[in-house]
Amino acid sequence: MAKPWISGPKELIDHANVHLQDGNPFDFRVAMISIDNAVELTIRTYLGLPRRIRGSGGPSRRELEGAIGFPELLDLLEKHGEDRLSGIELGDIEWYHRLRNTLYHDGNGVTVDPEMVDAYHQIARLLFQNLFDTCIEQPDELPASTLLGEFIIKWATLETRLKNLAAKHLPKHDRGYRSVISLYDGLIAKGIVPTKDRAKLEELTRIRNSVVHAPAVSEADELRHYIEILDLLIGQLPEE
Repeated sequence: MAKPWISGPKELIDHANVHLQDGNPFDFRVAMISIDNAVELTIRTYLGLPRRIRGSGGPSRRELEGAIGFPELLDLLEKHGEDRLSGIELGDIEWYHRLRNTLYHDGNGVTVDPEMVDAYHQIARLLFQNLFDTCIEQPDELPASTLLGEFIIKWATLETRLKNLAAKHLPKHDRGYRSVISLYDGLIAKGIVPTKDRAKLEELTRIRNSVVHAPAVSEADELRHYIEILDLLIGQLPEE
């Protein structure tokens, strides 16, 4: 049975998906706005859940009501939901939110790259899944309509796998919310993952922000190459 508190965010994500499939500039703008609304509602809903449902402490009512702006809301999520952000960079969400504001406030004639819309769509779906422990579609399958969306999903899979391995093999004080590289280095030190793949991971880490924030500068062949590297790294990780 679906949890009643997830219906609002899910409806917004589903609404965005419909417009994404239509594939014209107007629909991309509508989808971007709907995705951003879904992200904000997802975060507010999660932070406002009773402790027994959320499974951890959360902000006071005064803190949540005081988080009027989007950056303040992200600050609260970072404070109270840091362990649920696997595969998600809050800086990405804030960047896409500003892009959405440009679309919303600047009026006619503003277009948005469909790859950016799909990227934000995948981030919203991952956030929904992480915070509510519920997949929007089939478990472990979040379909992407662009190469950038696929890249984001693969990156999230890699980061989640590394965090799970860290939880199993690293001391508690070494497996908090850390960078992918630092997690990988810790696992190298324990002999869990091979040293030879570190250079590939470092390359992906360097280019990740430029790919996610400016997909137009990356040719399709480049994105396919990065996705192939991610697949290689994921495939060589030991079983959790």
